[in-house]
This record gives sequence, C-alpha cells and structure tokens, in this order.
Amino acid sequence: MTFTSYFLLSNSYLLLGYYGFGNLGDELLLQACIKILNGRGVANENIIVLSNNPEDTQKNFNVASVNRWKISEIVKAMRKSEYLILGGGGLFQDSTSVKSCVYYWGVVRLAKLFGLKIFALGQSVGPLRSKISKLLTANALKICEKVQVRDENSFNVAKNLGCKNLELGRDLVLTLKPSRILKSKSNRDLMLVNLRPCAALERFLKVITPRVQEFPSEKIGVALSIDDGKILIECQKILGLNEIKLIKNFNDAEKIFLSASCAIGMRLHFGVLAKIFETPATLLPYDVKVSEFARQFNIPVIQFEYEQAQN
Repeated sequence: MTFTSYFLLSNSYLLLGYYGFGNLGDELLLQACIKILNGRGVANENIIVLSNNPEDTQKNFNVASVNRWKISEIVKAMRKSEYLILGGGGLFQDSTSVKSCVYYWGVVRLAKLFGLKIFALGQSVGPLRSKISKLLTANALKICEKVQVRDENSFNVAKNLGCKNLELGRDLVLTLKPSRILKSKSNRDLMLVNLRPCAALERFLKVITPRVQEFPSEKIGVALSIDDGKILIECQKILGLNEIKLIKNFNDAEKIFLSASCAIGMRLHFGVLAKIFETPATLLPYDVKVSEFARQFNIPVIQFEYEQAQN
C-alpha cells in the first residue's frame, strides 16, 4: 500500500506546514502536497491550508486558506475537515527556539481532539536539543496515523523518540516535474549561486568565492526568499554576480535552472530544484537535512562541521 492510498477523495483535508512566509521551498512543498492529493482525486475545494498569509495562499494555489495564528479560524477549519496533513518540511526542530515544536504539537493535539486522522508527509525531524522539544515531538508523531520522513537521519531521530509508525520517503518537491524537455547540458551556460543566512556563512563564502569568480560565463545569484536576496546583494561584488533573481514559484525556477550549466548553494530546495532540472550542483550543508539530501542523491558537498541532530 502506498502512502497516499490512505487518502480518500470524498474527504476534506487540512494542510499544515510553514506556509505563507515567503520561503520558496515551503511554497513548493505546499504545491507538491496539493498535487499529491489531486492525484488521488481530491478536488481543491476539499482542501484548506493553514497559512501565515492566507490571502496569498488562496490566490496562488486556488484553495481555501485560514490564518494559522487565529485559534478560532483553525477550529472552524478543523470542524470542516477529516484529515490533518503535515505537508513536508522541518517542522519539528528547535534550531532557533522551542516555539516551532510547541506550535506544531499544539495543532496536532487540537486536531486529535476534533477527531481528525493525522498524517505527516516528507518530514525532517530534528535537531532537537532540549528535553521539552523531544517530548513534544514524540507526543505529536506518535498520534499520527503514519509518519513519512525524507531522510535516514530523521528516521533514526524519530525512531529513537519511540515513533513506530514510520516510513522512509523523499522530499515532496521531487514529485514536481518540468513542463518542458530538458536542455542538453552543452546548451547551458549560466552558473547559479544561492546563499542564505547562517552562522557558517563567512566560511562558506571564503571557500566558494574563487570557484564562482573563475566561472567564465554569466553568474546569477538565486534567492529563494527575501533574506537570501539581502545576503546575495551584500556579496554580489565579492562573487562577481551579474544579476540576482528572486524565484517566486516553480515556473520561475524552471526558466533559470534549465539555462544553467552548474549550481552552488546552501538551501535544501535549491539542491532539490537542481536535481529536478538535472543541473549539476555542489551543496553547502549548513544543516544536516542538506547533507542527508546530498548523500541520498550522490551530490557533492563542501563540508564544514555543523551540529548533528540530537537523538
């Protein structure tokens, strides 16, 4: 039985993730999750999304959306739904604070109270440094009907938390496909460069600068969020970037990746997009989820020390 065969086309689905925050990776996860449900015969009118920006989410994805911060709207959406789907990403982690674990645990527990069946798709689990983060994550995942994780590290973290309803899968964005025939690599001539805020940024920049500067053709800075764009603007002269582009959707990504002969970057979904469009890439693993993805698909990395997820 495939994971999506649990879903019934006549039912209503509430989708939960880091949606509506202007991060392309998470928006692509939402697009992929909706596509998966559509593929099972679930119409958009049977889907509701919890979002930080419900107006944009409704406009961009043609689904109903409610404010993820308003408990009254969440409750109203749950009364209309039969499933809660955690639709991809690193929701249960405390890299910056325990707040992420508290929020997603709270929504999962509320869904359980309302009798929804809960599934988790394409999840990363960890890092979980604090005891409370581990307890909340374990409690939330154990009440899911099924938990699909996107890498072996997450599988091991969840297993060590006592989660038994586990399935190893891949990142949901990999289900999205190019709309055009891929160009021969010999007809591509751009280098794509992606940076994001992180503690190791200066070290990454020091290593990649010579590689980028030596590239003989046009070099494009690729931002998957506003924060990426700010970093790339600051580094534009150092790297010798000809242009910086903010990618807002899958179609934007397709246009630029299909013209690129190589890519070097930090974000996980920068690597995922390179994989989809067959653009040779080198990744800078600021987080274990990036190194896990690179290992899964034999993508070269520039490796630095970073904190491993705590079991």
